[in-house]
Formats: sequence, C-alpha cells, structure tokens
Amino acid sequence: MIDFISGVVVEKNPTRVVLQNNGVGYSLQISVNTYEHLPNVGDTVNLKTYLHVREDHIQLYAFAQEVERKVFIGLISVSGIGPRLAQTILSGIKVYELIQAIQHGDEHRLTAITGVGKKTAQRLIVELKEKFMQMGLLEDQQVPGYTLMKLSGIEEEAALALLSLGYKKQAVEKALLRIRSDGGIQSVEELVKKALKII
Repeated sequence: MIDFISGVVVEKNPTRVVLQNNGVGYSLQISVNTYEHLPNVGDTVNLKTYLHVREDHIQLYAFAQEVERKVFIGLISVSGIGPRLAQTILSGIKVYELIQAIQHGDEHRLTAITGVGKKTAQRLIVELKEKFMQMGLLEDQQVPGYTLMKLSGIEEEAALALLSLGYKKQAVEKALLRIRSDGGIQSVEELVKKALKII
C-alpha cells in the first residue's frame, strides 16, 4: 500500500489534487475536508493515501489527516458504500461531526448529506459504531452521554475532534480547562490548535 505522497501542488479543486513528485504527477481524489487543508498551488504538501484497486480501475484517494483516512476506510467497509460515496459523505460533513453523528445515532444529521438516504444512514450507524470503536475513533461506549465537563458548543466539537485523533479524555479536559481560562476563542479550529499545543 502507498501510505503517503509528498509533492508540489500542481492543480487542485474540491474533488481532486495533482501532486508532482520526482517528475511524476499523481492524480488524487480528495474530499472537500482535505481540499480546505491544502496549501496554495506551487507549495509542498504531505497527504495520507488509500489505493483502491478494481479489475478495471485503480485510483488513489488522499487525506490531509489520518483520522479522515480511518473514517474513509470504515465507510467503504459498509455494505453499499463505495469510495465515491465515501468521498461524497466526507465532503458533506466535517470528520468530527460524522463521528459524533455515529456516536449519537443521529440519523437526521446523516440524511442531510447528499447521497445518504434513511436506510443508508441506519446502516452507517449500526455498522460503524463498533468499527469506529475498534479503530480507536471512539474512546468508549458512553460517548452519547459524553460530558467531560459542562461544554459550550465549540468546546464539545473541539473535544470530539481531539478524541477522534486518539487523545485521552483526561488530557483533553485539562487542555480545554486551561484554554477556557484564557478566553477569547472564536472557532473550533482555533480551540483545537491551542489544545494540541498544550497536550
């Protein structure tokens, strides 16, 4: 398996990026989530990859974060979910929001994603909850009643994002408490970045 590719961004759009590495241009399928993390054309980036092989087709999928690749692999293991639909799902929802929807059995949130109907949403919840546990994306089965402390909206989203990256509850709680005392946080992204520095 090709684990990652580093290269110069030659071309990019919300579904595809072309990286040049040693004179070779690699066409990689991406989600909007990954697109939003890409640098400008001409800059270098390192992306995690997944090689999908069929009898008549070989395609590389790329991810800005390991957690997104794990979720993608989980998605394509579900009956009826191929790489294209998995890519569409990851373009229609933030990775940590998808993990949260699976944890909470939030069928309504899942059906709001293009290409996901009621039956598909139910299948995702049933099949992915245990798989996400096995993949280390969920810390324990008690997450639906998840309360490290009384969290604001962006704190809860940041906490779930950090847990999905493999950090422990206790470390996440301490980091969020320290940041809360500083004040002035305006976004989930800013909160996650500050927490990562502390952890």
